[in-house]
Amino acid sequence: MEMTKELDAMLINYVPKRYLTQKEACRYMNCAPATINKYVREDGLKQVIFSDEARPKYDIKDIDEFMEERKV
Repeated sequence: MEMTKELDAMLINYVPKRYLTQKEACRYMNCAPATINKYVREDGLKQVIFSDEARPKYDIKDIDEFMEERKV
């Protein structure tokens, strides 16, 4: 019962992560950083830049759309 309450509390406060680092995007897409760089450079995968100094992030919705468009 105590475990259920803890789990419920965690789920109530859970906010899904929408913007991924390159490392997280690589894990999500099961590919190497060089592959993601190629997708950005040559295939139109979008990056999100929040500030001049920030590393680019990848919107999980853009990744899903990018992958969906390439289904065969």
